[in-house]
Amino acid sequence: TINDYQLIKVLGKGATGKVILVREQTSHRLFALKAITKSWSITKREVEHIRMERDILASLSAIHHPFLIRLNSAFQDRQNLYLVLDYHAGADLATLLQRYIRFPAEQCRLYAAEIVMGLQELHRHCILYRDLKPENVLLAADGHIVLTDFGLSKMFTDSDNKYDHRTTTFCGTPEYLAPEIILQDEEYSYAADFWSLGTMLYEMMIGITPFAADTPEEMYDRVLYDDLLFPNKFDPEAMDLIAGLLERDPLNRLGAGFGGVFELRTHAYFANHLNWKDVHAKQIQPCYIPLRTSETDLSNFDPDF
Repeated sequence: TINDYQLIKVLGKGATGKVILVREQTSHRLFALKAITKSWSITKREVEHIRMERDILASLSAIHHPFLIRLNSAFQDRQNLYLVLDYHAGADLATLLQRYIRFPAEQCRLYAAEIVMGLQELHRHCILYRDLKPENVLLAADGHIVLTDFGLSKMFTDSDNKYDHRTTTFCGTPEYLAPEIILQDEEYSYAADFWSLGTMLYEMMIGITPFAADTPEEMYDRVLYDDLLFPNKFDPEAMDLIAGLLERDPLNRLGAGFGGVFELRTHAYFANHLNWKDVHAKQIQPCYIPLRTSETDLSNFDPDF
């Protein structure tokens, strides 16, 4: 129950509820407690999404993947549903981007490689992420990334045809939505996650998303019709990778072909610079390590909370 935890500080708030840093009374371990308001979930008809998120987290927790968040337990009371998640002290990439605008080349490469490994594991377990964005990429205390928030994700069941894992739901965050989701007139699949990755890598390297605009409608228009532009003297390997990920036709998108995610892993942007075994084992030293003065130091988080 909630009485098993000492509440320390709100880490973030959203429409669904809040995420709170807590300490378990018996083990004294720190956790991130995601509290979802029941009244909100019922009025917004989000019960199915919440159940899906819990099921996805439960299935992933058995895997112990280095770049995916772990669920420790779940419970509820009259007001809220609670998910007890591992706590990661480095905040998220959105907060880091606000602070630094863009990241050095090798920092971008390592983050992208770790995200690729996270997506590969999700897709292997028939999970379409659907909300890859800087806010959902946490930084652990060791400087490595962790993917979180599966509230918009879709887990295909065993009864679904494995070669037809497709859906039509319009959801996600405008800046990172693939064209096939925006169009709403066709089904989409795992390739949508690779579009979001391309958008994020562009943003990490340049400091702005490739089709940024003042309103979602303008943004959708740019995603569908504008040319993809790069600054002068941009790294040619990164340019080729991003252009492949931001291919408008999902069938021709990098990572969506017969080779799957291995098309990404063997691309020169990664293959010429890192070893994937080292990535998985977290043997590559991150360029940025979050500074902490104590276990509960929250200076890496958005001060608005």
